[in-house]
Amino acid sequence: MKLKLEFDNIVDRPCCSVTVNQQQLYRGEVRPELTLFSKDLTDRVELKITHYDKKPEETVVVDGKIVQDRSFTLEKIIVDNYSFDELIWESKFYADTGEVYPSCLFFGPNGNFVIDFQLPVLPWILKTRHQKNNNDPNWEQDYNYYEQACQLLSQISNK
Repeated sequence: MKLKLEFDNIVDRPCCSVTVNQQQLYRGEVRPELTLFSKDLTDRVELKITHYDKKPEETVVVDGKIVQDRSFTLEKIIVDNYSFDELIWESKFYADTGEVYPSCLFFGPNGNFVIDFQLPVLPWILKTRHQKNNNDPNWEQDYNYYEQACQLLSQISNK
């Protein structure tokens, strides 16, 4: 599986680790883009991005307002060249302090962003969209069409 993560609003050199099914793929300073690979994955995948090593003094509060905060934002998840788009919100952030934030892409406190998905990812994307929106009864036919189109594009780009 090829995993690409895009981050934004990176403030004060935060650190993160990225694990897939408890296999650590990255640990270090947050960069605008990470491209990682994991082998031998089938079916269910748990992606976890952990914000760690933030100290209380790295949040500066003046007159009750945060004016400086070591933090970052997750902008995009792309698996095997397919973007999660709106499905990125099918996640939770578990802060080390015990709070749980559904659909949170902001990494302010130390904690874990977690999203579960299935491989291959394209049928998971289409099926999940269908289940959420109940607006695509033909998602399986669409999957077959997309799969054929991607195979043709791959053949063209390899020439």
